[in-house]
Amino acid sequence: MAIDSHMHINSIALTDQEKYINLINNNKNIEKVINVGLDLKSSKEAISISKSNPKFFSSIGIHPLYVASQDLKDIYDLANNKKVVAIGEIGLDSTKNNLEDQKKYLIKQIMIANELHLPVIIHSNNTNKLVIDIFEKYVKPKYGCVFHCFQPDLEDLKYLINNNFYVSFAGRITYKTAKKSIEVASLVPNNLFLVETDSPYISPEPVKDQINETANISYIIKKLAEIKQISYDEVEKITSDNAKQLFKRLK
Repeated sequence: MAIDSHMHINSIALTDQEKYINLINNNKNIEKVINVGLDLKSSKEAISISKSNPKFFSSIGIHPLYVASQDLKDIYDLANNKKVVAIGEIGLDSTKNNLEDQKKYLIKQIMIANELHLPVIIHSNNTNKLVIDIFEKYVKPKYGCVFHCFQPDLEDLKYLINNNFYVSFAGRITYKTAKKSIEVASLVPNNLFLVETDSPYISPEPVKDQINETANISYIIKKLAEIKQISYDEVEKITSDNAKQLFKRLK
């Protein structure tokens, strides 16, 4: 069974949330999902959903686009829940001009993750090298790290591999324009990659005009099996095992 290592059920309209939660609960091909927080409110919602749905786990954190007026002290209390598997998504985003504030939040949240013995989920929008620079100059994740929807760069990939950090592939790997991502996928070791949908965003090519749902993880697994020249079942097992290795609380 597959593990969707990164999705946002909270971002689906409240009128449809229950529908998509039930689709996941009733899908025999989905073992677990990680519902990712973007700020304190969505992190609390993710925990609440995980409490009443066995397949759902959560991560908590402040996304770089939401760094204003968020009290990081609350993360400590939220992380006490056993179904919180990571701090994230956190990181840097070049579309905003408040990078210094983003950096402060990123540094502090990595420190919190290290203190709590949790891995981090990194959002890096055209900022891979800036994030890596923070790792080297200020603080590096001690308990694992994944760059979700990894933006392809072979130099950055080499750094991640050398540090045993993970990369995660989403719907873009299925696009006709994904030549660089395909190259990255062919080079990343089998023990260091995950699959995700980033649902409801980034629908794979065959369903590009539809709302993305966790069931679409199959398109991503199929594409990676093609790239790596192994079977669908092997990619499914590898990525599920990798998710459990990174997210220790994913039980």
